[in-house]
Amino acid sequence: MKTTSELTPATRLFFFLGGMLAVAILLFTVYGDRRQGELSVGEPSPLSYVAPVNVQVADELATGQQRQMVRSQIREIYSVDTQTQQLVLAAIAEAAVPERTRETLQDAYMASDGVKAAEIPGLLDRALKGLTEEEQAGLRQLLSRRLLPSSVPDVELTEAARAAAAAAVRPVLETVQAGQLIVEEGEPLTAGQLNVLEATGLYNARADEFRQLAWIIAGCLLLGGIFAAALMLLWQLLARDVSRRQFLFLAVLTFAVMLGQRYALGLSQNFLFIMLLPLLVSILVSRTVGFLWGVWSAVLLALLVPAGPEFALVASLVGTAAVVFLAPAQNNRASLIVTAMLGNAVATGALLAMALLIGGYTVLAVLTSAAWLLIGGAFAGLLSLALLPLSEHQFRFLTDFRLLELSNPGAPLLQRLLLEAPGTYQHSLVISNLVEQAVQAIGGNALLARVGALYHDIGKLRRPTFFVENQFAGENPHDRLSPHLSYLIITAHVRDGIELLREYGLPLELNQFVQEHHGTTTLTYFYKRALEATPSLDELNFRYPGPRPQSRETAVLMLADVVESASRSLGEAGQGDIRALIDRLVDQRLRDGQLAQTDLNFDDLEKIKDTFERMLSAILHRRVAYPTAEEIGRLKRGRDAGEDTGNGQAALGGQAVPGPAEP
Repeated sequence: MKTTSELTPATRLFFFLGGMLAVAILLFTVYGDRRQGELSVGEPSPLSYVAPVNVQVADELATGQQRQMVRSQIREIYSVDTQTQQLVLAAIAEAAVPERTRETLQDAYMASDGVKAAEIPGLLDRALKGLTEEEQAGLRQLLSRRLLPSSVPDVELTEAARAAAAAAVRPVLETVQAGQLIVEEGEPLTAGQLNVLEATGLYNARADEFRQLAWIIAGCLLLGGIFAAALMLLWQLLARDVSRRQFLFLAVLTFAVMLGQRYALGLSQNFLFIMLLPLLVSILVSRTVGFLWGVWSAVLLALLVPAGPEFALVASLVGTAAVVFLAPAQNNRASLIVTAMLGNAVATGALLAMALLIGGYTVLAVLTSAAWLLIGGAFAGLLSLALLPLSEHQFRFLTDFRLLELSNPGAPLLQRLLLEAPGTYQHSLVISNLVEQAVQAIGGNALLARVGALYHDIGKLRRPTFFVENQFAGENPHDRLSPHLSYLIITAHVRDGIELLREYGLPLELNQFVQEHHGTTTLTYFYKRALEATPSLDELNFRYPGPRPQSRETAVLMLADVVESASRSLGEAGQGDIRALIDRLVDQRLRDGQLAQTDLNFDDLEKIKDTFERMLSAILHRRVAYPTAEEIGRLKRGRDAGEDTGNGQAALGGQAVPGPAEP
């Protein structure tokens, strides 16, 4: 199994960059939209601005006033509407008016500048001059309905002329001295001040937005790097036995939970379910790693709650400590829900204490917060309950829950062993008790050692009758085989055991117990038989392939296996005989180098031997020989005969001889 400490530099860099980007994106979802808005007229200035250099700035107000004055001096421009002109000329030609009146009107409408609306009354006066008042009244009424203005205002030309005139006005310049205060913080901004800020380069709407965005991204990446480095350091220091695949699973799960938690905070800032992370890591790896993982996630959570980071931090830290403390005490999977809820209940107490110290919270607000925390705890427990089987089966995490299930006599493989190889099952059961107690005495993983001992001989299921503990009829098939073939059959139970473990999907950690429980020891019985036929035979031909024990647990299993097997030949032995046997066998394994690759010391070996002696003495204790029915009958007949003799002796003045005592 490749551990984090064995990762290549490229893989470490990949994990680091992945973690940094994941945390940065998570933080950006919170802080990315917290940029300050653009400066605008009338809004208070966020800072005090001082001119960095001497600069001439256009006075927009004065320049605007000059341009407006020039625009007002440009009169409205008119243009002739030819269509209206033709209609009016046709109407004049058809009207019954004096020739002189017609000519005056036609001359006016045929002029290049046409006739404006304001000019029509004067034109009528000129055209009707010299006529009587009665004629003027009739013709004025007739012509006023036919005369229309042919010269109308041209809006586009007028606006273009005014714009050109305004553009020709040179800006009115204002000199700003270096060090001059442009605007104070909190002072409402004017258009002139905003213009000065832009001219001096102190403010640019687009550049300011980009600058703010760049700073936010840089901050998120920096924090992401810090969190990623802390996570990598945590696993390198405290989880060296975790594979790369398991590490990646927990990292992805963590960021998924944090992302879900970030958006769940929209429901309530007290809907916290990140206690799932320390709870699950405590069960899958260790309590120490679980606690540090919880601290890591608590600090990150606080950054996701800008409105009240101190409450989120305290609640998550207290909840983490509680679930890590309570996790090892649980003996079944369903209790995870209770553990998570208890963790959040403790966090509720911490929040209540903060509310009492700070004040300002109503009873309803406190009760609502407590309810959300308990709901979050239940949700965390349900998630952990759902994720635990996935972690165990898909990512090969070995938990105490899984070990307890595997040690159950109802486990499929143990049931097969009980039915098909009952002698091996009883041997494994005794060995598991010896190993568990001895490993516990030297500070190892007693539960793992117990389960490993239960399955260490599981490969004997393939050929159970070839092993003496399963030969109930008294016939030994090895008597008909050569020692070499017997050696191959006996040693094959190691390989067969590995295949059965893989076939049944059992944890990989059990493989070492199957592979290492014989180490590279010699099958002395078959080697002796082979020597009788071939005296020059090398002992290496009759050794197990190994490897030798690599851990405390497998080393204890090797010693327990050989001691328990040899103790069967002692029968009713005294305690001194048992201790002598244990010392001799342990010394043989030491001199053969079978324990050289473990970290066992002489103090550990003494504790192991003391444990074996105590337990084997209880197993091999002397038993009372119970009398048979025939013996009881003979004693009864003797008693009756004695009574008759005693009566006769009593009559003669003699004494009866007492019979044998009852057992």
